[in-house]
Amino acid sequence: MFLQTIRRYADIILYRTIAGIKSESRQRYLGYLWFFLEPLLSTSVFYVAYSQITGSRGPDSVLMILIGALLWQWFEGAIMAGANSIKSKFHVLNQCNLPKFLFPLVSIAVHTWKFLCVSVVIFLLAFFIGHPPNIHWLYLPLFFVLQLLLIISISLPISIGVTLWADLQIVVSSVFRIFFFISGIFFDSRQIPENLREYFYYNPMAVFIDAGRAILLRNEAPALEQLEIAIIVTLLLFVTAFFLHGYYDKKILKLINA
Repeated sequence: MFLQTIRRYADIILYRTIAGIKSESRQRYLGYLWFFLEPLLSTSVFYVAYSQITGSRGPDSVLMILIGALLWQWFEGAIMAGANSIKSKFHVLNQCNLPKFLFPLVSIAVHTWKFLCVSVVIFLLAFFIGHPPNIHWLYLPLFFVLQLLLIISISLPISIGVTLWADLQIVVSSVFRIFFFISGIFFDSRQIPENLREYFYYNPMAVFIDAGRAILLRNEAPALEQLEIAIIVTLLLFVTAFFLHGYYDKKILKLINA
């Protein structure tokens, strides 16, 4: 059912994604260049703080922080954009009853395209500092797809919730600020005490960030036992998200207009 709907509305998703990318670039003086500058500026700030606190400096530290920063920005940016996507397009829904999940999917597609473009910076930096492509890079598509599924799984219920209760967006933003500090964006997971590491990996984003660093920085395969937990959590959230959207798809207009 879901795949059939995606195929049916694929042209709309593609058109709206391209329009969203062009719209974002036109809103900034430097256009598409900001897609690259924004994460690099964030990485610079994190690197200065990290190097001053830990004393660790050099290109490996830059790559470690850049991987965490880009994966987190993709995650948070896509979900927060998708959160308001249904509510902001309510005028469209009142005229044309489209499946509601198309709107957060478009927002996610825009941010995913930006992430894929900027991820080239990670690959080039890894290559030039002595971490060339190896057999473990074959894991990259797997954990990219898993993170994309996690983003979709979280974004869809939040987009329904924000439409029904606008204050939820503030709550979600606050929760993300907490997870920002406990997902290992600007520190190595191996620095966490052994007795706390098990709980740290209950966070799927911590798993994905550590997997990216294992592949690109440590030249090793990601820990599959940690990925298994992340896969189970992601799939459960994914199934729940589409059941929730299926339940509210025909009711949300009545609930808002009531």
